[in-house]
Order: sequence, then C-alpha cells, then structure tokens
Amino acid sequence: MDNYFKTVTGTPFKDKNLAKLINFLNLQGLDYDENVKFSVIIENNSNNIIATGSLDNNIIKCLAVDQEYRNEGLSAKIVTLLINHAIENGIRKLFVYTKPKNEKLFKELGFYTISKTNNILLMENEKFGFKSYLEFIYNETQLFIDKYNLKPKKIGCIIANCNPFTNGHLYLMDTASKKCDLLHVFILSGSNKYFNEKDRINLVKEGLKGYKNIIIHPAKEYILSPLTFPTYFIKDKKQTSLINCELDINIFVNKIAPLLNITQRFLGTEKYDLVTNSYNEELIKSLTNSNIKLTIIDRKTINSEVISASTVRKLIDLNDFEKIKNYVPYTTYEFIISKFLSNESSKK
Repeated sequence: MDNYFKTVTGTPFKDKNLAKLINFLNLQGLDYDENVKFSVIIENNSNNIIATGSLDNNIIKCLAVDQEYRNEGLSAKIVTLLINHAIENGIRKLFVYTKPKNEKLFKELGFYTISKTNNILLMENEKFGFKSYLEFIYNETQLFIDKYNLKPKKIGCIIANCNPFTNGHLYLMDTASKKCDLLHVFILSGSNKYFNEKDRINLVKEGLKGYKNIIIHPAKEYILSPLTFPTYFIKDKKQTSLINCELDINIFVNKIAPLLNITQRFLGTEKYDLVTNSYNEELIKSLTNSNIKLTIIDRKTINSEVISASTVRKLIDLNDFEKIKNYVPYTTYEFIISKFLSNESSKK
C-alpha cells in the first residue's frame, strides 16, 4: 500500500495545498478547522486526496477517508501518523471530538469514551484519564478546604478562558465569591500567540492571591466553552451551541458538579460575543432542569465600555501598553510588559 499511496504532511498546509484539503473535507461533509497545527494527507497515484487527519495541539480533528477507500485501513494509518507526530513533540495524551458513529473506529485505535450524546462523542487515549482528572480536582479541593479550615455549604463555579486575566474577570470572581462559601474557577485549556495555558492560570492565581475561598483548577479538555468547542463536523452551525451545551451538561453537570458539591454556576453577561451569548442562552435552558442554579452577573465597564480580554489583546497589537493599565490587575500588567514590551524592544 505504501508504494501506491503517497503521504504528505503540512505544519499546517497553506495556499494551493490548503485549498485542496479544504475541498476534500467539504466533499466529506466536514469543514477545515483553522486552529490545526499539523495535517496529514494520503493521495492516490492521481495525486487526489483520499484520506486526511489533523492535530490542534493534542486534539485530533478533521479525520476523513474517501468512501471508495474505507476498507484500506487508512484511518488507522492517519491516526498512527498523528500520534507519532504528537509523541515526537512531547505530547502523549490525545483527545478526539467526533460523531458518535465513529466510536467503534476510535476504540480500535486505542481511544476510550469520556462522554457521548446523540450528536457528539469525546474520547481520549488514556483509559483512566478522566477518572484521574476527577481524583485530582477532588483531592486538590480537599487540601484547599483543610488549608483554610473551610466548611462550605454554598459552593459555586465559574468557567473562564482569562486570555488574559482582566479587571472584568476579577470583578466577576469577586462578586461570585461573596455569594459562596467556596468558589471553583476552571481555566479552559489551550494556548495561543498571546498567552499559553500555564501563563493564564498563573495570572489568575496571582490576581486572586488574597482570596481564601476561591480555588483555581485547570479545566483540561474535559470542560468546554464556545471558545474551545470544535465545530468542523457539525453541518448545521445553528445547532453548535446546543450540541456544545449537551456535552457540557453531560460532563460538568453529571460528573464534575456532583463530585465537588457545586450547586451554583456564574456567568458574565455577553452583549457583543454572539457565539458565547448563544451558548449562554442554551446553558440557561439546560440548567433549568438540573440541581445547579445559574446566576448572571453584569460585566464590569469603563466609561460604558465592557472590559474584555479581546480589547487587551488588541491593545497589545497596537503597542498601547499605557492604556492596558485601565483593563487589568497590576500583576497581569507586569506580565504583559515583561513579555510583550521586551519583545518589541528586541525587534528594534
């Protein structure tokens, strides 16, 4: 087979090769995910793509095989190549979001189901990965409770990206903490050109250092948001928020919240981000039938302007570091100056 089929990789593909890949995925009923960092394609002797798969850091995406070649073992070949690439780059723990009909395929490739709804399947390549994560956040919480001698009855939760941690996040978390004996803050996974996951978590911890009833956890890939939820395999994009919410309910409401005795979830208002706003509306509907109370807090503003992390990122691009002071805690500002201003200086 290797003599007949040609394997090509891209980190990621660009220009004509990217257009060719996008066209193939569209023919398979999939969209190309702009976040992928590495792609593999297999071509036949006519240089037509017959199979492909991609990686977005540790998440397998855009796996597709042409109908005519689905008995050639190409899915296994693609996934093996993706796994090998991940291992070469120090990544051993992999996840995949896909259609439920692909469960058997990925089980045969060494993946284990974390959660499944009628519309989406989340799997990982560690048999007890999710169980280990649950044990980690439970033990972390017990140590925190013992450290500060807490006896929490009202326990709440916030899920946030904090890219970066702003005065808006601080206001939301401060307000929520006053309504709880213990507040769990989960920081979403993933990195970007501005702030990696480790830096975002550290900025939140620094910004909340004086709070004795707020515990910060990494969300890993087990907690989703509109910012991290993949949509490449969803034909009807209008259903994205609903499908995302279904998986959220399945994992967070049914597994994580009962483990930590969380009975309240806090959201900030979303007037300008249509995707997040749509997701929040679905979450409100879904939580109505759960044991979790949803509380929406108006976001903090400056001169009638909502404080947002996206504004801070735009100011970084504009090198307007002085204005950033108005939007972030001093600890975040110091980090931004040390990282981005020094980068600008080195370019000169």
